[in-house]
Amino acid sequence: MATQIYNIVPGKAGKYVAGIRLTPGQTTIELTPEQADYELAQGTITATGQPGSAVPAAAPVAKTDTVQLLRSGLPTRPTVADLAAFVQAAAQSVRSYDANTVLGAADKGALVIVTNAAARAVTLPADWLPGESVTVRRGGAGAVTWTLAAGATLALPASKSAHVGIAAQHEEATFKVLSNAGNAAVWAVAGATA
Repeated sequence: MATQIYNIVPGKAGKYVAGIRLTPGQTTIELTPEQADYELAQGTITATGQPGSAVPAAAPVAKTDTVQLLRSGLPTRPTVADLAAFVQAAAQSVRSYDANTVLGAADKGALVIVTNAAARAVTLPADWLPGESVTVRRGGAGAVTWTLAAGATLALPASKSAHVGIAAQHEEATFKVLSNAGNAAVWAVAGATA
């Protein structure tokens, strides 16, 4: 991106021009056209017609670069690699089934849509790790119920202890593993259950 040299208008310009702090006695400034637009309109600078130096192209982002973010108002500096891992983990895949299915590794973190006019069952496995989850959506008219693989259990509040399926078409429930001692996943469920 090219820059140009601009004259600073005495008495009009303050301590800063285009966000750049001026030094005492400074009479010119080098800006990009984008930086100069506002200042030209305000009359704080005038164009000299002289080209400035070429602004070097920004280097590609490296995995070790840091980015400043605010979390709860406090600064944090994750690396680009940390951000990439977060984005990849947060990306949710969508998987569709029209038959009874046992959830597998590919379903972890996914939105599973069950699409069939007939009733279908989704089996929650016993080997998923604590924190792993899946959202199941009833996409078809047929009822969607859940079953548990051998060793798995479901932790439901008393008010939902009789619930065994997703309430209605186009509703969903999220299943999350609370704990697992070997192949004994304890699942929690939240959402539209019946």
